[in-house]
Amino acid sequence: MKLRSLVLASLAIVLVGVGCQPALVRGRASPALRDHSILKVAVVPLAISPGIPAATAGAGTTPEVAATIVAHQLTEALAARGIEVVAPSDVGRALELAGEDPAKPRPLVAARVAEREFGADAILTGTLIRWVERGGSARGAAEPAAVGFEVDLRATPAAARLWNATFDERQKPLGENVLVTSQYPGGGTRWLTAEELARWGANQLVDAIPLN
Repeated sequence: MKLRSLVLASLAIVLVGVGCQPALVRGRASPALRDHSILKVAVVPLAISPGIPAATAGAGTTPEVAATIVAHQLTEALAARGIEVVAPSDVGRALELAGEDPAKPRPLVAARVAEREFGADAILTGTLIRWVERGGSARGAAEPAAVGFEVDLRATPAAARLWNATFDERQKPLGENVLVTSQYPGGGTRWLTAEELARWGANQLVDAIPLN
């Protein structure tokens, strides 16, 4: 009976924990978001934080490539929510034609270009703040993958901020925090690559946008 009680108590704790899983995306919405309909979003190429040295990007993945990967993943996540999306490559070309640096565009210029050239209701801008590739294999990693990026969702054409959020996660071992690790792809049973962790983070972040 004691063993059965312990099992039931443990199961109850797990079920409560699953219902109270910690959010890994820190987001903040502006009141303006309630009054702004978003049907089409132009994803601006991600900027790169000066704090990311090329050596930390992992073998074969430069910060520039990593930023491109995350921007593409954000694009796919938005499309999965039923939003029409303008790809970062198209937005980048339009910004270049407008005389703007696509890697560091001014939000107001990006918002005006997105509305004029693509009829977008909003732009998604962002910065890659961390990218560390997994050291080892899926079964055993000497260095866990770590990925971080922050984004701003801004209205067109005035670039008013509607929502902003940050995802910044270094994969934790299964036994360190089960409420977090159980949310990873594979339920925390394997070590993810930086690209896998980034894709999961992009989906988490986009799912957190409180769209109408």
